[in-house]
Amino acid sequence: MHHQAPDSELAQSANPVTPRDVTQRHKFVRKIVTLIVVAGAVVITLYVWGIVERHPRTDDATARANIVGIAPRVAGQILKLNVEDNQQVKKGDVLFELDPEDYRLVLEKAKADLATLDRQIAQAHSTLQRLEPLLPNGFTTADTVDKARTAEATLQSQREGALAAINLEELHLSYCKVIAPFSGRVINLNISAGAHVTTGVPVFSLLDTSKWYVVANFREAEIRHMAAGSEAIVYLSSAPNQRFRGRVQGIGWAVKPEGEIDLPPSGVPYVKRELNWVRVAQRFPVRIEVEDPDTDLFRMGASAVAIIQGLPRK
Repeated sequence: MHHQAPDSELAQSANPVTPRDVTQRHKFVRKIVTLIVVAGAVVITLYVWGIVERHPRTDDATARANIVGIAPRVAGQILKLNVEDNQQVKKGDVLFELDPEDYRLVLEKAKADLATLDRQIAQAHSTLQRLEPLLPNGFTTADTVDKARTAEATLQSQREGALAAINLEELHLSYCKVIAPFSGRVINLNISAGAHVTTGVPVFSLLDTSKWYVVANFREAEIRHMAAGSEAIVYLSSAPNQRFRGRVQGIGWAVKPEGEIDLPPSGVPYVKRELNWVRVAQRFPVRIEVEDPDTDLFRMGASAVAIIQGLPRK
C-alpha cells in the first residue's frame, strides 16, 4: 500500500537547503553584525569625543602650594634651631633664634646715650630758667638768652632721634627670634645651629599647607571650554581612587614661545611641548584651586589629573 507524502516534505524535497545557502546566510548575518558593531563604535566614539570636548582633561598637571623663603631680618649666628626638615609648624612658632648679645649691647648703649642727653637737657633748661629773669634787669644779654634757648631746643630734637634709635634697636633685638608667619611645613633645611646667617638671605623655606592648587596645562583649543569659576575634578597619581573638588582660579595669558631665549628673565612660564619635531598645539597653564585638599596626600610637585566640568553657570 502506497502512502502519499505530506506537503512539507514535498516542499523540502522540491527546494532542498544547500551548504551554499547556509554559507550565504552566515555571511549576511556577519555583515549585519559588523555594521552594528561599526555603527555602535562610531556612536560611542562620537559620544566620548563630545564628553572630552566639553570636559577637557589632562594628566599634565602638578600639585602646588605657596612657598616663602624664611630669611632673618638681621644678621648673626644661629644660637638655637628649633625645627627639622619636613617638620609641621604652627603660625607664631619660634623657628630659630640668633645670638642677641650684639644687639642687646647696642640697645644698652642707645639707652645710655638717651640718659646722657636727658641730663644735658635738664642742665640746659636750668641754665635758661636762671638767665631769663636776669634779662629785664640788664644782668645778661638777649644774645646769651637766645643761645640758651637754642641749646635746649637742639637737645630736645636730639632726644627724639635718641628715642627713635632705641625703638629701632629694640626692633632689631626682637628680630633675633624668627617666627613662623603662617602654619606650614619646613622644607629645604640644610643648616645647623652655629651657622652665620645674613640679612634677607633665606635659611630654609616654609610650605603653606593651608591652601593647595593644581596647575594643569591644557591645549590652546581646550581653554575655550573653561573660564574662571569653572568647576573641576582633580585626582592625584598617588591616590587615583580619591577625587577632589576644585575651581578654576584663572587661565594663563602668557607662556614663553618655544625656542625663545629668556634674556633677561621675564618671569613668563614655560610649558614644554610634547614633540620638538612636530608642530603641536601650545599648552597654557590653568590654575585650579582645590576646595577639599587632604594635607596628608598633597605634596608640592605631585603628579595630578585635572578634568574641567564645563563653563561656570551664569
